Amino acid sequence: MDTYKSNRHVLVDLINELSDPMELAHTGEHPVLKKLSGIKCVVFDFYGTMFISGTGDTVIEAPKESRKKAFKDAFKAVFPNITKQPDSNTGVEAYQEAIHNHKQRLKESGIDFPEVNILDVWKDVLTQLHKNNPDIPSEPDKQLLKRLTIEFEMRDNPTWPMPDLGACLETLYESGFLLGILSNSQFYTPLIYEAHLGTPPAKDWFDINICIWSYQEQRCKPSLAFHGELKRALAHHHNIEPSEVLFVGNDMLKDIYPAVHHGFKTALFAGDARSLKWRKNDDRCKDINPDLVVTRLNQLTECLIPPSVSENSL
Repeated sequence: MDTYKSNRHVLVDLINELSDPMELAHTGEHPVLKKLSGIKCVVFDFYGTMFISGTGDTVIEAPKESRKKAFKDAFKAVFPNITKQPDSNTGVEAYQEAIHNHKQRLKESGIDFPEVNILDVWKDVLTQLHKNNPDIPSEPDKQLLKRLTIEFEMRDNPTWPMPDLGACLETLYESGFLLGILSNSQFYTPLIYEAHLGTPPAKDWFDINICIWSYQEQRCKPSLAFHGELKRALAHHHNIEPSEVLFVGNDMLKDIYPAVHHGFKTALFAGDARSLKWRKNDDRCKDINPDLVVTRLNQLTECLIPPSVSENSL
């Protein structure tokens, strides 16, 4: 086994060790379902849609009070031999400041909704903390940064698969639908999928050409350009029109609004109170209605007419 695969498996195992089952926080919403024909591709958001997210979003965008404890525990796990552990308040402040600085530089380059590379953020954090504690490495290698990131992330924003996820994906795939992911994400996001479901997304049911991750694009939702990358990938690799795509997400602003802008059909996942966001006071969302509202992912399989059946009915 090569070094990359070995290191990946170490990180996947770490995610598993730090994960515990989570239950849905029910929303009280009622599903809005109907039959949709002509759909060839289903694209999913990740956090809060395919996976229960403790914060309802990526950790970068959803800080909470437990962040200080997550920092303290993660740092101690990675650097157990450092006698003087850094103050968690100072550490979290350095983390937030590094994120702000990276996003600001990207904004100045013209990106409307910039996405950081979290490894660069943690490198800056360690460099800053090293100034007051020489035991903290100022030039950490990438594997150490990845471990520290996961130790922190899985404590601060735990994840678990949504009920019916595996069965839903398998049914859609076996029915002939192309599957993709468009997500605010970091390097560990595909590893979370692998840890919970056993294989990387692209080796399972998903097409690698339409798995689009924000950290690779340096921009994130609700940037219209981010969803535009999905539109271009679908046209280039599969000759699929936006009207033949169903986009599934939990946030009216970050998921449904840009998807509607580009002509995709939409399904709002309204099954978990942590992540459901109607954004009713946002002008961009107030006149938009998703084509479907689902409270369980397997409801998608009831609504979507397989491509072969749709084509034969023409």
